[in-house]
Amino acid sequence: MPLTMFLLDRIIIDPPATDYLYTLTGATGCLGFTVTKAILEGGGDVVCLDLVEQPLKKTWDEVLEVAERFSGSVFYFQCNICDESRIASVFEQLPPLLKKPLRGLVSCAGVSDNGPATEFPVNSFRRLFDINVTGTFAVAHQMAKEAIKSNLSMSLVFVASMSGYVTNKGVDTAGYNSSKAAVHQLTRSLAAEWGSRVNIPLIRVNSLSPGYIRTDAKAEALQKPGTEAQWVGDLMLNRLSTVDEFRAPVLFLLGDGSSYMTGADLRVDGSHCA
Repeated sequence: MPLTMFLLDRIIIDPPATDYLYTLTGATGCLGFTVTKAILEGGGDVVCLDLVEQPLKKTWDEVLEVAERFSGSVFYFQCNICDESRIASVFEQLPPLLKKPLRGLVSCAGVSDNGPATEFPVNSFRRLFDINVTGTFAVAHQMAKEAIKSNLSMSLVFVASMSGYVTNKGVDTAGYNSSKAAVHQLTRSLAAEWGSRVNIPLIRVNSLSPGYIRTDAKAEALQKPGTEAQWVGDLMLNRLSTVDEFRAPVLFLLGDGSSYMTGADLRVDGSHCA
């Protein structure tokens, strides 16, 4: 990684915040993997949660190498974020492992599905909300309990989407779009509740709304004739984003540089919603 990017990440996360632990869901996804490494490079430790039993060895070895290089610690737990009891069980296992106090959450876990609304199964629609909205709330709910227990303030970052504002041209994603709009409202609602109660530590809650990211998961959609040209044509920057372009925004929202932000959405979409 270029030195300038490393220094930028260090400055944005704010030096005092580097001595903390962060929980991250959706750790095996492209964004989760990238943010995990960014936190480790910034001096934090990470507890990674994902539905799969084990991350890919090559991927996890890369994470471990970063942790070792920056004297950090990283832990992986299989966890269904829709299972409240499993989430609680994971957090019960943490105290003996931890060297740093728990500081915040990056909720990357989420799924997408598409199809014409007239043919889209209701159960598939429900699943999108279960994972993208209920799962996000379930982990945030546990994080708030941990904040109260430790009497430490926290910063929670929910990964939403520009699709919570607008529809995606060329694909039918009513369920996904609706679920991400719900994440925006969940962000505002929890921020209002947890930022104003005098009997609990301050918990800031913000969301990040990425635009189109060029990843393996997008490869199939981009192969559809005309899709990439249409998406790029809607952007003032005339290109899709790369996953590394979300490192600094996440670290900013986690750290003290965003101390006067809560209930906000940081839209990083290449101008798609402008």
